[in-house]
This record gives sequence, C-alpha cells and structure tokens, in this order.
Amino acid sequence: MVSGLLHAGGEWSTALLVLVAVSGVGTAILLGLAVAAFRQRQSRAYLLLAGAFATLVGRSLVVGGTMVGAVPEPTHHLLEHGIDVVLVGLIVAAVYDARSVDREVQTA
Repeated sequence: MVSGLLHAGGEWSTALLVLVAVSGVGTAILLGLAVAAFRQRQSRAYLLLAGAFATLVGRSLVVGGTMVGAVPEPTHHLLEHGIDVVLVGLIVAAVYDARSVDREVQTA
C-alpha cells in the first residue's frame, strides 16, 4: 500500500515532512513571481498560470493538513486529485489563451 511507504511506523517520515515543506515554500515563491508577472503583463494567460501555481500551493497545504491530522486520509486523496484536475485545466486554458492571442496578432 502506498501510504505504508510514506509513513514510518504510523507516523509521517522526516524526509516527507522536509519534502512537503520545501515544496510548499518553493511553490509559494513561484506563486509570488507569477502574481508579479501577471500584474506587469495584465494578460489572462498570466492570470491562469498564477492560478495554476496557487493550486500547487493548495496541494502542499492539503498534505500539510493531512500530516497534522486536520484533513482525513480519504479527503486528502479526493482533494489532491481534484486539485490535479484544476491544475491541468488552468494550464491548458493558459496555453489555449496564449495561442489565441498569437493568432489575433498574426491576423491583425
């Protein structure tokens, strides 16, 4: 079972805790940069990408919440996979939007 690999004796492993913390900090920094880029560019594609980075921060929060017992294990998996769906949707929308803008510029 996967959860058995992530837990050491029923407790979360230190390695996983460090990984989640580094991931959370890293994605929070990327989110800040994405928001700054959106504020500068003011385009929908940049807004969608900032939203995608926000979902990654949300994923880290879900894992952290699970580790401290605030999010039950079944809810954790539901939220995590739901966030994955939103993340993919935002990235696809950002690419579609950017390509649409490119076509508008080429035809103008």
